[in-house]
Amino acid sequence: MKNTFINFKGDIDMQAPIRYKNKIFFKLGKILCLSITALFILLMPTSCQDEFLLKPVGSDTNVDSVFSKKDKAISAISQSYALCLATGIPVSDWVGANNGMNHGTLDDLCGDMLNMFNWEDGYWLIRSGMSAAGRNEDNYDFHWKAVRQAYLVFENIDKVSDYSDIEKNQIKSEMKALVAYQYLEMFKRYGGVPIVKSTLKPTDNVRIPRASIQETLDFIVELCNSANNLPDVYSDEMKGRLTAGIPLAIKAEAYIYAARPLFNSSTPYLDMGENNKLICFGNYDSQRWQAAADASKAVVEWSLKNNYMIINTGSPLDDYGNATSTPNNAEVLLAYNFQKDFSEANNKTGFYSHYNIHYWDAQQNFVSFSMLSKYYKADGTDQTWAGSDPKPFSEYVSKMQEMEPRLKASVYAFTIQPWNNPGDQTWAVSNFIGDNKLPGCALSTKFWYKAGNRLWMNYPIYRLAEFYLNMAEAYNEVGNNQEALTNLNVIRKRAGLPDVTETDKGKLREIIQREWAVEFFRENHRFHDVKHWKLTDLNNGVIGGDLKYFTYTFATAGNHINASDYNDYKTVNAIKGFWNPNQYLNPFPQAEINKKYLIQNPGY
Repeated sequence: MKNTFINFKGDIDMQAPIRYKNKIFFKLGKILCLSITALFILLMPTSCQDEFLLKPVGSDTNVDSVFSKKDKAISAISQSYALCLATGIPVSDWVGANNGMNHGTLDDLCGDMLNMFNWEDGYWLIRSGMSAAGRNEDNYDFHWKAVRQAYLVFENIDKVSDYSDIEKNQIKSEMKALVAYQYLEMFKRYGGVPIVKSTLKPTDNVRIPRASIQETLDFIVELCNSANNLPDVYSDEMKGRLTAGIPLAIKAEAYIYAARPLFNSSTPYLDMGENNKLICFGNYDSQRWQAAADASKAVVEWSLKNNYMIINTGSPLDDYGNATSTPNNAEVLLAYNFQKDFSEANNKTGFYSHYNIHYWDAQQNFVSFSMLSKYYKADGTDQTWAGSDPKPFSEYVSKMQEMEPRLKASVYAFTIQPWNNPGDQTWAVSNFIGDNKLPGCALSTKFWYKAGNRLWMNYPIYRLAEFYLNMAEAYNEVGNNQEALTNLNVIRKRAGLPDVTETDKGKLREIIQREWAVEFFRENHRFHDVKHWKLTDLNNGVIGGDLKYFTYTFATAGNHINASDYNDYKTVNAIKGFWNPNQYLNPFPQAEINKKYLIQNPGY
């Protein structure tokens, strides 16, 4: 079993059972719920970075009490995990405190999923973009709350009398890596950010200016390199804590973003004059790609030595389903372990709970035509779908059945029993609650492979496939197309697709970028990927421009669960997405800019 130590439980039914019989797992779940609540009471969030980094948790006496014994200190450690790993998690309700976008994943913001309901953040962000005044996919202040919590543990863990020195050093490395992860999340969203190396005292200068992107990258790498007291494996009751592979993974992700065109350039996306170093390295250096390849290779080598692997039994749908959905599988290096019981809500369970109450997809977010078109047919060729002229709905059904296993493991196609929960009445089309007359190419069922009645999930943060694609991308950019193909085809083989043999650098780059989109659909990669790649069509159906999906006409009234209920389908323009070059990076909150210690990103 992997990733079972930290149980990030929701706020409904704290005693909800888990399939895995692990006493520590239950115990820590309870502690975490209570401690997060206490944290919000003691540390009321404000827009001021100064206060996030300055206020102690309660009083010094409380800090001393928390760090007196390990059974108390574990609550502070759990808080650090819950807060630091939450950035980008798809539902802000999971951790509270307005952590970024409410409802949906970041894929909703890059043309892969289309949000049609104006009570959701994604609806407004895709139509009008981010603003310094408040609308954003990210809560900048939340990063500092998370960073501060990790530093509190780092600085006080030596006080715990019943931890050994080995355990204390391990926890310090965990906290360093968690801080590095938070800085990585800020790095790819904002560029250079203030560097804070400890909790701040009243006598400290708390108005810390932005560092350059080179200094920010160096700080991430320094933290990862010094987080060197982590074990390769844990006993079953302790799994889910950071292993020695996670600092390697954080560093590898930082290097791949440093190498991509947005930062790895002599020219910034918008000119900031003497402040260009905050958003651009100021030169192109192919060695940044080589560093990314080397760092990702280190992750893969470590993983294979420690019983992690790309799951490939020769059954692609099951393999991909397990890799992305099954808790504690052999491909996930780190997950956000979340549990929230919706069984009492509206007396609904199963499909409805997974999606409507859980704010994922049903009746809210729809797979776009752009995303559907990125998937291959099972034979590796491209599918042809109806254009603006209607085609019989029977064609939709037959073409969906021809698609590659990763699509079938990830979506519900209208009228077709979900492929990733075969024969399960909980997921039967006839049990789908809601009016699916609404348009869209499909609905997402990803992360729920053979979920049955399970109402919780482990959202993957680092999956081993990421580092094979990192190597494919980086090796291609340094001209080593054979290594690029070798690593790319590891992922293609698992998907049941034929090997890629293309050696032209530009063409292979497009194939790799398409592979990123498909392999990591809904895993919070593509929104950042497309911007850091500086794709030329960002304003033409990726983030901005006409975003398309299918609409249908019907032969019957009511819920349309049978193919005979549909007449035809066609592709239409759904919405006009917003794009402006200032959106390459996020804006800092205007409240922080007004304090005159931060320089705003250009265009806001």
